Amino acid sequence: MKISNIKIIEDNEKFVICTGDKKTGSHPKIYLNLQGEDSSIECYYCGKTFIHKSKYKKK
Repeated sequence: MKISNIKIIEDNEKFVICTGDKKTGSHPKIYLNLQGEDSSIECYYCGKTFIHKSKYKKK
């Protein structure tokens, strides 16, 4: 996974909104639900991964 495709979010976030960005291109606004997940979720349009701060480990 490319480090540029990861967005660190606060641990209390239960959902995120993704519309893409300049690198991946824009796409329709979508809401991604982090409840019941393993503290991360990938956008199915652009591939950006959102992960809770406490679960992110730099390699």
